[in-house]
Amino acid sequence: MKKTVLAVLGVFVAGGAMAAPDWEKVPARKMTLFFPGQSSLEWVMNKADHSAVPDIVDKKRPCAKCHEGDANEIGDKIVKGQPVGSSKSVLEPKPPKGKVGSIPVMFQAAHDGSKIYFRFEWVPPQNTDNKMDKKNEVKLTMMFDGGGTVDGANLNGCWGTCHSDLRSMKDAKDDKKTKYIKDADLAAGKFMDLIQYRSGKGEKPVDGWVDKERHMEGGKGLVKVEGKKEGNKWVVTFERNLAGGGKGDHAIVADKVYNFGFAIHEDYSEARYHYVSLGYQFGLDKAVPDVKNYINVTKQ
Repeated sequence: MKKTVLAVLGVFVAGGAMAAPDWEKVPARKMTLFFPGQSSLEWVMNKADHSAVPDIVDKKRPCAKCHEGDANEIGDKIVKGQPVGSSKSVLEPKPPKGKVGSIPVMFQAAHDGSKIYFRFEWVPPQNTDNKMDKKNEVKLTMMFDGGGTVDGANLNGCWGTCHSDLRSMKDAKDDKKTKYIKDADLAAGKFMDLIQYRSGKGEKPVDGWVDKERHMEGGKGLVKVEGKKEGNKWVVTFERNLAGGGKGDHAIVADKVYNFGFAIHEDYSEARYHYVSLGYQFGLDKAVPDVKNYINVTKQ
């Protein structure tokens, strides 16, 4: 399929034009993305470090149920090198100078029966001197499972891909090791679909997945990605075929609930120096009012 890149506008098109929903009619959900430091899955699920582990394991209580209201406070502590959790762990031994602990993001999603659209809007924090990725001022990455196909994703979103032995983490032994899922199985659907926007001139977006390692290409579901600044805000939108169609693409259907999370690399950051969301869920035209971290994606 012919692909067109409009680098100046930060637009990627894979055939056809984007017929975006009327976003003024789509409900917006405010989500707080926070700086996680080295809070790997191993730390999150270790009772000695994190007192909420029994709630997560025994009561099946998602992280967002407890922390959606105080994610900014957690981020503030971590980015300052202050201890958190029951073990009083310092999750950021080298706090980036000038980095804020969290950013609020407005999230919207809609579908038209054949495609799904995701929209993210936020005000960028004040720039610092921590320029790690020279090409990209902003990267936005979203991951989602195949509807309950990744163990634990219903509780912690994409945290199952974040481990203490990844590059820049405390147990790292390989400076090239990136995200992975333990006991992943691509054929069985036990993987995270991954899409990513990159703001750099000439940079193409990513349509890949995460199984036993991270793959940054191979998917065919992503139709268009657009990122731009509107006044003092960043706005990033994804347009994706519901059917997927490529390697590492989950099909999105009406009878499933999908677990997802997303991260924003702001101010030319890379690796773990991003802002991350808690774990959320979405489904198509299916209201689940008793689940706090669920988003009903309706047809427009």
